[in-house]
Amino acid sequence: MKKQDHWTAFWKQGHTTTFGDFFKEGYRGAIGQWLVDQQEQWPKTGTLLDIGCGNCGLLTGLLASNSRLDYIGLDPAEIAINEHANNFLMTRSNNVSLVTGRGAEETGLADVAVDVAVSVFGFEYSDTNAAAEELARVLKPRAPFSFLLHHSDSVVTRMSGRALAEYQEEDVKAVLAALHTISERAERVALAELKNDAAAEVARLQLNDLASRYLGQRSQDDTNVTMFEFMTSALRFFQIVKKPLQERLAFISDLQMEYDHYCARFRQMISVAADETAVHQLLEHFVKLGFEVKAPQALMDERGLLAWEISGRKLAG
Repeated sequence: MKKQDHWTAFWKQGHTTTFGDFFKEGYRGAIGQWLVDQQEQWPKTGTLLDIGCGNCGLLTGLLASNSRLDYIGLDPAEIAINEHANNFLMTRSNNVSLVTGRGAEETGLADVAVDVAVSVFGFEYSDTNAAAEELARVLKPRAPFSFLLHHSDSVVTRMSGRALAEYQEEDVKAVLAALHTISERAERVALAELKNDAAAEVARLQLNDLASRYLGQRSQDDTNVTMFEFMTSALRFFQIVKKPLQERLAFISDLQMEYDHYCARFRQMISVAADETAVHQLLEHFVKLGFEVKAPQALMDERGLLAWEISGRKLAG
C-alpha cells in the first residue's frame, strides 16, 4: 500500500488538519499565531503554495484573515477543501486550486510561478533535498518560504510513539476475529439464539474480557487511549448486529483498515521527524540552491516543544 493511501483514508474522514479532531476548524494556538506572524512578512497579493496541505487547514486561517493571496494546495494524497474554508470562499474572490497526487519533489507548476511557499507538517514527508530544488524552480526571486517541520523530540513525536506503543496488535486481532465469529453465527442461528450458541458465546466472553481490560481502566495516567478508542469503536458492532451480513462485514473491514492506517500514519510521522543535525543539513542545501535562510527555531506551546520553524527567501538572480 502506498504511503499516501494512509493519509487519503485520514483526509476522507473530513479532518481539517493532521491533528484530527483537536483542530477541527483550522490551526489555532501556537501554530495559528505562527501563521499570523508569518503573514506579516508575506506579499499582500500573488500566489501562495501550501505544501502538504491536507484538507486545507491553512487556507481556513488565510481566508479568516481576509488575505487576498491566491492559493494552491499541494498534496500526494487525495484531499478536498474543508467546510470552513468553503464557507469563507462563498464571499471571497481568492483563486483556489488543488494539486493532488503530487509530492513536493515534482509539483507540476510553472517556473517562477509562486510568490510565497508555506508548509505545516508537510514538507518533511517528501525527499526534502529534491523538494528544495523544486522550490527553487517554482519560487519567484525574493519570494519567502515558511515551514513547520516535525521535531524528533516534540510532544507530537512523543505522542505518536506512545500511540504506537499502546497499540496491542494481538488484542486487536482477537477483537476482529470475535466480531467475525459473532457475525457468522448470527447468519446461521436466529439472533435471539445467539446467546445459546457456543461459538458466539465464547467470542462474546472474549470481547467482554477485553472491554473490561481497556474500558475499565481506573487511572487516567494508566489509560491506554489507543485501545480505549479501538474498543469503543469495536463495540458499536452491536448497534448493527441486526443489519444484513454485508453491512456487518463492511463494519469489521472498515474498523481494521482504520487502525491499520492509524498505525502507518504515526510510524511515518516519527520517521520524518528531524533532529538538529538533519535540520541544519537541510538548510545548508537551501543555501547551496541560492536561498537566504534564518537559523532554525523551536516552536513551543503550553505542552512544550512543538516543531522546528525554518524560513528563508530565494535570492534574486
